[in-house]
Amino acid sequence: MCQQKDNSFCTELGSDVSKWSRQAPLAKPAWIDDSLDDLSKALNLAQEGEIDEARMTLKDSADFELRKWFSVHAQNSGVWRYKALNVPTPEPIAPLDLETKLTKFEVPIFNRDSYHCRYCGSKVIVKKEFKEMQFLLGEQYFPLKGGNKGRSGYYLMFCATLDHVFPRSLGGATDEDNLVTCCWPCNYGKSNYTLAQIGLDNPLSRIPEKRK
Repeated sequence: MCQQKDNSFCTELGSDVSKWSRQAPLAKPAWIDDSLDDLSKALNLAQEGEIDEARMTLKDSADFELRKWFSVHAQNSGVWRYKALNVPTPEPIAPLDLETKLTKFEVPIFNRDSYHCRYCGSKVIVKKEFKEMQFLLGEQYFPLKGGNKGRSGYYLMFCATLDHVFPRSLGGATDEDNLVTCCWPCNYGKSNYTLAQIGLDNPLSRIPEKRK
């Protein structure tokens, strides 16, 4: 649910369409990518057995700010763009692809894209690594469940997933020619819109950006 419903535009996206990113639904500020340094430090400490120090590092990190940015801005960015651009939804291409399982595509596509989101260029982290972090620190200190209010902000911001460039709901294929590595903010922001509907260039037409 949008938390800026009383505004006429997203305060992070801005009202000037000409200034919107053509690569990502909502470009991440530099501080978000920089916050990965604290996560890396905490993981290293935890792996060395310095659990209390690792927990303290996360406590002093930008975890809350990451969660807030995702909830207030990122997950709704595509809605704002769609409303402003007012591009109609195309007719679905029938029949829809019956392939619904993405798991078998994850490793080859994550490797192809060097574990970076093909939209915003941020580093992404697979769920297995997040679960290792939770195992070392404890669920209380690194929660991965509970929706936007309960999960770690790092999980919401950097968890790796796959995105259908042309939406599956409109007839997009579930294959390596239509799937890209994606972070959750870009995946949620893009939603089931076409690139034209939210004013984005095709991520497969450019070399993957690596912001950090």
